Amino acid sequence: MKQENLDAIAVLREAGTAVISDVFDNLGMEPLALANDLWPTTGERQRPFAGPAYTVNGIWKQDALKGDRDKLQAIDNMPEGSVAVWAANGAQGICCFGDLLATAMKHRSVAGVVVDGGVRDLGFLRGLDLPMMIAYRTPVQALGRWKVTDCGGPVNVRGAIAESVTIHPGDIIVADDDGVIAVPSVRAREFADLAASWESKDRAARDDIANGMKLLDAVDKHGSL
Repeated sequence: MKQENLDAIAVLREAGTAVISDVFDNLGMEPLALANDLWPTTGERQRPFAGPAYTVNGIWKQDALKGDRDKLQAIDNMPEGSVAVWAANGAQGICCFGDLLATAMKHRSVAGVVVDGGVRDLGFLRGLDLPMMIAYRTPVQALGRWKVTDCGGPVNVRGAIAESVTIHPGDIIVADDDGVIAVPSVRAREFADLAASWESKDRAARDDIANGMKLLDAVDKHGSL
């Protein structure tokens, strides 16, 4: 990955999802925020993570109980530093993966995982030191019920303010305590520069307010709060 891209990702991770959402608004764009019910596997504070999306798509498929080699291949192909985005496409009650596949992703040095679907072996995942945002947990395996159809293509996941959000491979995924948001890859540098500027403004406004400045005076000085 180019150093420029790494620098942009680091800036976006530091700025956080709320600032990135404000950048979208400032540009007159709808924020590409993912569903609000995604939550960290730790059940506690989410360690911020960010990276280019590596997309995994799947479908509900009632079939004989057999292995899913496409799923295993998808994980074996995950690049270091990527964020694996799993699109379960509405499948309920089943897991996209558990302890073994998560261990493989950890070994691949992915930056984090976003699952618009379920996982299992949550007790193990909590100790894996691989940040994940998931929709739900379940004891039920996917074999015979859900399978990977492709990876490295556009996927649709549930949105926070839109019914769905389309994630393209390479889009920058950022996750933290406030949720998950995507930044189009072609605008990553632009968003990083604007996010850094916006965060600087917010930090100055927080300092003034903490020192007793009235909110209306802070708005006049710094702009929208």
